[in-house]
Amino acid sequence: MMREEEIGRITPQKAMVLLRKDGIDLDLEQTKIVLDFLYEMAEIVVDTYLDQQKKVYLPTHE
Repeated sequence: MMREEEIGRITPQKAMVLLRKDGIDLDLEQTKIVLDFLYEMAEIVVDTYLDQQKKVYLPTHE
């Protein structure tokens, strides 16, 4: 049985530093919004991938 583990999130402050290195200057509130969006997108991508894998490996009943 798989258990869900919470992966440590990057802090908004750390994200601000990383974004600034790439020339993206956001304030703390904007950075929080971007991080929330990216985590949601990552969750959607992983869920979609896992759903596709289940379909590929399900045995057929013929």
